[in-house]
Amino acid sequence: MSEDMQNEASSSFPLAVIVPVYRNAETLRELADRVRATLTDSVDDYRLLFVVDASPDESWAKVLELASRDKRVTGVLLPENVGQHRALLAGLASIRAEMYAVLDADLQDPPEMLKAMLERARSHGESVFAGRVGYYQSWGRMLSSRVFKWLLGWWVGLPANVGTYLVIPEVVAHAMLKLNSRHPQVVVMARRCSRSWGVISYRREIRAHGHSAYSTLGRIRAAWLAMRCAWECREPR
Repeated sequence: MSEDMQNEASSSFPLAVIVPVYRNAETLRELADRVRATLTDSVDDYRLLFVVDASPDESWAKVLELASRDKRVTGVLLPENVGQHRALLAGLASIRAEMYAVLDADLQDPPEMLKAMLERARSHGESVFAGRVGYYQSWGRMLSSRVFKWLLGWWVGLPANVGTYLVIPEVVAHAMLKLNSRHPQVVVMARRCSRSWGVISYRREIRAHGHSAYSTLGRIRAAWLAMRCAWECREPR
């Protein structure tokens, strides 16, 4: 983290957009441009926080370049790879905001959804999850993903099409950071800490750049860890 970035850690902003980054150097400029265009009329000030998860490509250099051009872009460089969800929690812990948004860096989740999600979160005082519609990966991956998410959604009380694209109030983010989960999964934790919530559906795009960081084995492992997180974060009886 640069000195300017460190100085901002003690400030508070209306909105912080947290994006985990691993092998996404080629999409970061477009993502920053689209976030800026989307939020210009919605938020007086915001921070787009890229959490670079020890990415071996030029992602951190790209973050520094974008930050030098726009004070609303900032970043955290993790010294070792910790995975998507721990990276997101590191981002939540590193910046103060009234509202937090979480989305991926690969542009499959359109930043243009942020405006509607933020408006709903503000007007209803609730967490807002984005529900994925459409076929955005191979049939095999779609089938395995939907079966897993149906089981997970049934357990935690969310629709099966909800992914890691959400907007949460500050109180929910703080509660998530206090959860004692050895296997964190951001969607599970956000649902656990939200008294009220809503879903806005969107059509997810086919990945245009690079490849998913999750192999088939990685997806199975991620599913297992998400179920463990749901167990660890279950309501006490």
